[in-house]
Amino acid sequence: MWIERLGKKTKFINELLTLNKQVLIVYGARQVGKTSFISNVLESLSDHPQMKLNLLYPSSFKLDGEEHLGRDFLGRSETGEEFLKNINSRTGGIESLKKPLIVFIDEVDRYPLVLEFVQTLAQFSDRIKFVFTGSNLENIIVKNAATGRKKMFDLFPITFSEFISALGEKELSDTLNHFSLKNGVTEYYHKRLNELFDVYVRLGGMPKIVEAYVSGEKSRTSIPDIMKDLAVSIEENVKSVLGEKAKLYEYEDVLRKIAYLSMNTLKYSHIQVQHAGRSEAKKLVAKTVGARVAHKIRLFDVEKDLSKYILFDSGIANYLLNGSDVLNVRMGEKNEAILYETVVGVEIIAGLVTRDDLHYWKSENKAEVEFMLKSPFVGIDVKTRRGDNKSLNSFALLEEEAICIVKIGRVLPNVNYKYEASLPTNTQRRKIPLVTIPHYLAGCLTQLLKGL
Repeated sequence: MWIERLGKKTKFINELLTLNKQVLIVYGARQVGKTSFISNVLESLSDHPQMKLNLLYPSSFKLDGEEHLGRDFLGRSETGEEFLKNINSRTGGIESLKKPLIVFIDEVDRYPLVLEFVQTLAQFSDRIKFVFTGSNLENIIVKNAATGRKKMFDLFPITFSEFISALGEKELSDTLNHFSLKNGVTEYYHKRLNELFDVYVRLGGMPKIVEAYVSGEKSRTSIPDIMKDLAVSIEENVKSVLGEKAKLYEYEDVLRKIAYLSMNTLKYSHIQVQHAGRSEAKKLVAKTVGARVAHKIRLFDVEKDLSKYILFDSGIANYLLNGSDVLNVRMGEKNEAILYETVVGVEIIAGLVTRDDLHYWKSENKAEVEFMLKSPFVGIDVKTRRGDNKSLNSFALLEEEAICIVKIGRVLPNVNYKYEASLPTNTQRRKIPLVTIPHYLAGCLTQLLKGL
């Protein structure tokens, strides 16, 4: 079955067709559905002439009756001129085409030479729209950086809103899509959304997992095996970028370690293994971020690298922390907190211009707020159960530019415009709006804050 991602699809088509002396590069973790997503988009653009290449293969092959060209079609020129000549010959001349040709190049990380073509290919964006994708593109070093010639598109796992839509829950989809802080949500729909969000936290948004769940009880029995295969594939992909040093981490569960440590500032010594230095550990973490498998959350307003990291998908994190029975396993309070922080962080990031827009905040007296946005300037605290507002109060008192504070938990949405931030150890007081929202609205947060 196909899980539709309408919002992403519309945005992708717009960015593709409006390329101006640029090449569109699609980033995303392995198995997040990049190839399937782009292929689905191209079906919607069938009125455009199209060409597909898969650089995993040396020469052309047919898949489901459709031809895919291989590496030999690229030629050997580092400028891409030979590639352009082959395109011109195959189309009978791009000048004669009524609409721009779309060229989709998959598995680019398997043949990095094509990234050297970008400077040349971007010049033809009025007649040829180039789409590149691969699972390790950020980890490839190229001689020609082609600054300004690359337009980036991040493909994240399926979001909670898309998950609800895939389940055919139209009423709940409408509730999410048309939600406003002014009108709120009824207890009835709040309860149903909370229940499904609890399922989503455990499953995550990897397409194969969501497809198995949506397909029914029989397919759901295969979820543990699918999750295991996904986790192994992703971990091997991350380790492979270390080259010969990958052997140092051959028997280590690197992603599991990152998941366990995700609530706190990461110390590279915790990632190191025997015979591996700090530089290898640091490189491995950086490569994991480059492969879109982890998100780097920087500490606000510090020069040192005191970042923390969350995995890109709560389902993968759930498997690594709690085992294969992701839907039914009983998890401890700490692991539950890790999963909810992970899923809220990922949902917020998916709605931002770039994942670098999300930070976390810590005061000198060690008060910590899980997430923070600079624009709008807000502090965001995530609770799995009931919790106090001490950290948010510290944030409000110390950050004068903050426009509001946000508490995300298992609660009905509410805005307290008369909230007064205070601390027992401080005589200072400050009135600031306190926005309280349930976990299932995390993906709508930036939109909701616009309406304050």
